[in-house]
Amino acid sequence: MSALVSLLRRVLFWSHLTVGVVAGLLILLMSVTGVMLGFERQMIAAIDGRPTVEPTSSVDRIALDTLLARNGILRDDVSSIAIRRGDDQPVLVRFRDRERAALNVDPWRGDSVTFNSERKGQAFFSGLRRWHRWVGNSGGEWRARMKAATGAANLGFLLLVMSGVWLWWPKRLTWSSLRSILWFRRGLSPKARDFNWHNTIGFWSAIPLFAVVASGVFISYNWPDRWLDRVLGSPEERAAATAPSGDSPTAARASTSGENAEQSDQPPARTVDAGLQQLANTAMNRYPDWQLITVTVPDAFDSTTSVAVAEGNTYRPDLRTTLVLNASDARIVETRDYASLSTSRRIRSWTRFGHTGEVFGWFGQLIATIVTAGGAVLVWTGIALSWRRLLKWWAR
Repeated sequence: MSALVSLLRRVLFWSHLTVGVVAGLLILLMSVTGVMLGFERQMIAAIDGRPTVEPTSSVDRIALDTLLARNGILRDDVSSIAIRRGDDQPVLVRFRDRERAALNVDPWRGDSVTFNSERKGQAFFSGLRRWHRWVGNSGGEWRARMKAATGAANLGFLLLVMSGVWLWWPKRLTWSSLRSILWFRRGLSPKARDFNWHNTIGFWSAIPLFAVVASGVFISYNWPDRWLDRVLGSPEERAAATAPSGDSPTAARASTSGENAEQSDQPPARTVDAGLQQLANTAMNRYPDWQLITVTVPDAFDSTTSVAVAEGNTYRPDLRTTLVLNASDARIVETRDYASLSTSRRIRSWTRFGHTGEVFGWFGQLIATIVTAGGAVLVWTGIALSWRRLLKWWAR
């Protein structure tokens, strides 16, 4: 048994070393840029400022439909409207035409809100995100290639974190063996220092770093979503995940509905429209502790529309609810909250802002940033240890 464990450890060690050397530079790049992006939202607000309005107690907020009319915006051109709780926060109007910039509107006076047209912070962090995701490429074939490369490096990093825990575990679990790898030590040679830092940082950052890297794998690839759906999804999600590509129930329904659409006339347009403010009021009354409400504007042929409500930390999926409302009279047709999701969807809903730590507020961002910096040190010390091993092999 001990011989088998020794063999497994040896295989893991050389696999760990090989993946670290091959993917090391890309992992280092993603780690360094990840640290710089750790407080991206706050940094952009500090550099560019954030749009604010001056609330007034003499008048009430202007209804959403009136806001659009005062700014000469057609309802059919709008895709969604976002309302934040704070009285000094403008209403954000997004358009169906993605090339058209979103517009901030003063809910008290009806004027559009302009601020810092240069947006140097936004431009800098947009470029930084390109390096983090696609090694600086903004489009075309090379962007697709670099996306595949960073995805593979991210997956390799996950394997490094998992195998590192096994390799870190001492052969004999004694205090003397643990003490040398649980904290930083002084007066060591360069090689011993790198080994000490590699083990100490690896131990203390293992769990949060695993969460950051694993969520990055979900962002990089589609297959983790399908795998989760197969194991923990609802019956419909399992059927869609196990069906051959293009033959899923969802695809079949889409194909059938497309054929029917060609064979039949378009459904009649609504004769009565619920006002956008009426849709928002339904959500506000249902959830008095709301912090952010996003109204999806229905087109003339939609019988229902959705209103997303976020309470508390707006990045936490368990504090978000989607109301499906009748587009004619704003009645609630369906409520989709966190509890109604399958286990697969619940896990997946945490990945986007779990990757940045924002689901746990500024403290979560701080932890994610610290362990990402630790990841950069792990890669650097790992490459240094491998280089010394190579030099020693050459000398022999």
